[in-house]
Amino acid sequence: MKTIWARALASVLLALASVGLAQAAAVNAYLSAANPPFNDFSNEVAMTAAFGTDWDRLQYGDAFGSYSMLYIDGFGDTAAEMVSFLDSNRSALEAYVLGGGRLFINAATEGQTLVDLVFGARLNEESIGARGNTGIAVDTGSQLFAGAGTSWDGFFFSHDDIQLADGYNALIVDDFGRTVLAGGFFGSGYVMLGGQTNTSYQVGVGGSDPFQLRVNELLYAAQITQPATGDVPEPGSLALVLLAGAALGLRPRARRA
Repeated sequence: MKTIWARALASVLLALASVGLAQAAAVNAYLSAANPPFNDFSNEVAMTAAFGTDWDRLQYGDAFGSYSMLYIDGFGDTAAEMVSFLDSNRSALEAYVLGGGRLFINAATEGQTLVDLVFGARLNEESIGARGNTGIAVDTGSQLFAGAGTSWDGFFFSHDDIQLADGYNALIVDDFGRTVLAGGFFGSGYVMLGGQTNTSYQVGVGGSDPFQLRVNELLYAAQITQPATGDVPEPGSLALVLLAGAALGLRPRARRA
C-alpha cells in the first residue's frame, strides 16, 4: 500500500513540476543565425532590456509557433540564411500572425536584392552609396518613440527599405523618404518590418537613443492591440515598461560597419 501511495505522490509531483515548467516557458523569441554577424550581440541585449529573462534564443529551423512574439533578424552576412528560412516558412509565418502572433522581421542585408517578406511586402537592399544614413519618425507623437527621440543617424541607419503592400503603414523613413520601418495588423496579429542596421552602427541625434528605439520596437510589436476604430492604438502600459527597460542601463557601444 505504501508503494502505491508513493507512486501516486510521485506522479502528482511530476505533474505539478510539468505545469510549473509550462508556466515558466518564455513568451518571446529572437530568431537568427547560429552566430550573430560580426559577433555583435546588441539584439540580444535589446531583447533583455525589453523582456528581462522572458525570451528564448532560437536558430533558423527551430519551432516558433508557441511564442507570442517572434523577432527575426537577418543582418549582414547572415541574410542568405534568413531568405532561405523565409522562403521555406512564409505560409507558416503568415498563419502564425493571422492566429494572433506578433512578428518583427528586421534585416540590413548584404548581397541581396529584393526579398519577399510576408503579406506581400518586400525588402529592397540599396547600394552602398544610396543607403539611409538617417532614420526619421513618421508620427513623432507615437509611443513607439517615447524616450528614444524622433531621428537617428548611423553608418548606416539602414541598408534596406520596405516596399509596402496593403495593410502596412510607414513608421520610420530614411533621409531619402523611403520606408525603413513599417507595421500592420493582419488577422488577429501584428507585423513589423524593418531594414535597419543593428544599433551598434547607429548614433543618437540631439539626445536621441537608437538603442532605446530598438527596445521600443520590440515592446511595440509585442503589445500593440487591434484598433476598434480607424485610429492607430498605443499600448496603454508601454511607457511604464519602457522606463523599466531603460533602467537596466544596457547600452552597446556604437561602432562603424
